Amino acid sequence: MFGSATLDERGVRPGTMAAGQVHLGGAREDLAVGGVTVTLMTVVSGVEVDVLRCDVSAGFTLAAGRSRAIPFEQPLPWETPFTHFAGEHLPAVSVRLRTTVTVAGKPVDVGVTPVTVHPTGGQWLVLDTLRRRGWTFPRCEVRQGTVPGVRQTDPFLQWFECEGPDAGGPLRLTFVANPVGVDVLIAGGDHDERFAVRHDAEVLEALEARATVLSA
Repeated sequence: MFGSATLDERGVRPGTMAAGQVHLGGAREDLAVGGVTVTLMTVVSGVEVDVLRCDVSAGFTLAAGRSRAIPFEQPLPWETPFTHFAGEHLPAVSVRLRTTVTVAGKPVDVGVTPVTVHPTGGQWLVLDTLRRRGWTFPRCEVRQGTVPGVRQTDPFLQWFECEGPDAGGPLRLTFVANPVGVDVLIAGGDHDERFAVRHDAEVLEALEARATVLSA
């Protein structure tokens, strides 16, 4: 038996509803399926961890030689790491959907599908503002950790190593997204900045000012 989960859209964003279908088929004989689940996974400090599980279907019979498509909708957590920025893939960041089918009471993993996740509005605004001021982001990872005083559901953080004009050395940029916006932490050397940006912000005077200070 084969199985895979595909999304209706080529790319998704944290905090949105990811709609798609699970495709099953290839059974050589009638197969009693106890249930189908889709699990959102990411890599944290080099280890793949489950972020969210979605029950797609209850029990049914998959006829021999037949295929079946099962629609699903899965809300993506706000803290889901994003895998792409400005059309480029972030090599060390991975998000995938694992399809699991329960047969004879045992879960069987039948397929894994990579997912393209774009940044939230607030995350994109922060990175784009810094990029326009000459900053680059040579490295990005997802690591275990929490930020005291910040609303956080998952025990991991997505951070960027940042290099800017005359910044006096690399800095670390960390995001923690939530339904309203994103908490931003910039640390390294003599700089330690912490502020919040709404996802729907149109003007970033505060960030522009901080970018100017960091570049000075």
